[in-house]
Amino acid sequence: MSQPLHILLIDDNQDDRFLTLRELRRKFSDLEVREILDAKGFEEALNQWEFDLVITDYQLGWSTGIELLHAVKSRFPDCPVVMFTNTGNEEIAVEAMKSGLDDYIVKAPNRYMRVPVAVNIALERAESRRAKIRLEAERSQLLEQERTARTEAETANRLKDEFLATLSHELRTPLNAMLGWVQLLRMGNIDEVNHARAVKTIERNTQALTRLIEDLLDVSRIITGKLQLLMQPTDLATVIRAAMNSIRPAAAAKAIALQLWLDPQAEPVVGDSMRLQQIMWNLLSNAVKFTPEGGRVEVNLTRTETMMNVVVRDTGQGISPDFIPYVFDRFRQADSSITRRQSGLGLGLAIVRHLVELHGGTVQVESAGTGQGSTFTVSLPRVREDTVSSPLAQNLDTGICPDLPGSRTLSGARVLVVDDEPDTCELLALVLGQCELEIRTTTSLSEAIELFGQFDPEVLISNMMMPGEADYALIRYVRDLPAAQGGQIPAIALTSYARQESSDRILAEGFQSHFSKPIEPERLLQTIADLLGHSPTEA
Repeated sequence: MSQPLHILLIDDNQDDRFLTLRELRRKFSDLEVREILDAKGFEEALNQWEFDLVITDYQLGWSTGIELLHAVKSRFPDCPVVMFTNTGNEEIAVEAMKSGLDDYIVKAPNRYMRVPVAVNIALERAESRRAKIRLEAERSQLLEQERTARTEAETANRLKDEFLATLSHELRTPLNAMLGWVQLLRMGNIDEVNHARAVKTIERNTQALTRLIEDLLDVSRIITGKLQLLMQPTDLATVIRAAMNSIRPAAAAKAIALQLWLDPQAEPVVGDSMRLQQIMWNLLSNAVKFTPEGGRVEVNLTRTETMMNVVVRDTGQGISPDFIPYVFDRFRQADSSITRRQSGLGLGLAIVRHLVELHGGTVQVESAGTGQGSTFTVSLPRVREDTVSSPLAQNLDTGICPDLPGSRTLSGARVLVVDDEPDTCELLALVLGQCELEIRTTTSLSEAIELFGQFDPEVLISNMMMPGEADYALIRYVRDLPAAQGGQIPAIALTSYARQESSDRILAEGFQSHFSKPIEPERLLQTIADLLGHSPTEA
């Protein structure tokens, strides 16, 4: 249903208004007209009424059509306006057209029939203007998007070139030292002191290259979603102390004071202890690297209602406000020139951000500016009380064993567990054994395939990736089997990944459910019960 046409009719002559309204109503069936007789009514209409078009007389007792045209256009530039003029005043109307008038009608008894035509023309012109404005806006938006995309592509190419130049420099610098000393050692013309110096230099540069390659591999794993985490309750205080002990020699070489404060009420987090230590080491290494001699690096561990916060604060060179948004970007460095004072690929903080996010946390940076030091805050979820103790040490009882539909129990159901970690197999055997399931476990894909044919399991629990095998190799093998040979068996994936986005891929490969480690026993048992209750083999 179309909206009525709203017209503002401004004319202080009653007979002229009558003639105008008569012609309008002959043409437009759905019409609302507000008649304006004076300045007060005109101002009220502008403030209170929504209208599609204005029809005004040029000669009014209280104003002129030109003044009213300016008043309307100043507040509603897109509103079309039609004006009546007296015979011989066409030049005034033409001048008004230059000020935005859409059309004019010579006021004469035989000309009122042109009112609907002029209204239609004015409305069409207004719509044409609006369409043109929309097209210009869309064109400008597309041009802006194209400029943005081109700028982003140019920035990406520049960053790639800078990274490759930096990588070349970072590889050549230690290799140059190593190659030089190796050649001197081969010549054999070197005393005992320099021999020891050569070994120490080669060892130091080998370690530097190892760290560089590990960073590159970590970034590759992060990008491809193949970074594995061994998630378990972890004491952050222990992780922080280990990282500080690793960085202490570098801090001592620059006379940098290391200060540590730990909340006595600190609680564990669920995480990979090695990756958490990597986070802390990267932050501390950066702090020491960019803090001048005699400076200070502080680490505080605090607890909130839901999070554990690690704050690393230094008195170093700080970060300019312009660079703050890019601190955690891959390959970004405040100084990307080859002649920069500090070495590195610009990967450390990017790895920190990804690792923190994989642990379900956040990392933030603050700096008052260059020369004002920096503060990095890592927030990680506190471990739930029911998962603080090791899963292997949990005291399970048959009370957590759910029933199947039709008063069946899990007792006797056959479950095949496949995982390359013996501890995981042991844990699941313990958990499932509490509900009297019949269990077979294996850490080998080939043995899993053999057991699948011999054991005829009702549920498969499998790590989706096994070392030395193609991803999802076992579930793909199973799904290729006929239904009579177990091709439709309910399957649960186990993963060390902490990435939600991998969920769709896991289900698409043929698993019905998946669990990230550490595994919650009650939820796993309930999932097995649900799958057995809805299994196509349970007819």
